[in-house]
Amino acid sequence: MKAEVVSTHRGGMWSWLFQRITAVLLIVCLALHLIYTHILSIGDISYETVGDRVAHGTFTALDIILLAAGIYHALNGLRMVLMDYWFTSRKRSVALTIVLWAVGIAFLVYGVWGLWPYIGYKG
Repeated sequence: MKAEVVSTHRGGMWSWLFQRITAVLLIVCLALHLIYTHILSIGDISYETVGDRVAHGTFTALDIILLAAGIYHALNGLRMVLMDYWFTSRKRSVALTIVLWAVGIAFLVYGVWGLWPYIGYKG
């Protein structure tokens, strides 16, 4: 039985591993997010109360981890699908990877920028 070598331009072991890690992170962080917002913080929902919730350091860190894991998981999944069907050569797959990393970093910066007013917010 011949063992197959997983080449980097066909996916790679690290992207496979990080896909599984981010899936677990998404499940855990989403559960914590929902528990924190819907069970532990029962009360009226207004601009001030949402600002107080988001300004909590643990909640902000949880949201940033959830955002980063979601972006990586989604774009890596898209990368794998596109590499299976259209980007079969090494040159194209490297270009696709670079473009998706740039898009992912841009989305992450935009998401953190949206949370930025609440970092250090005192209500």
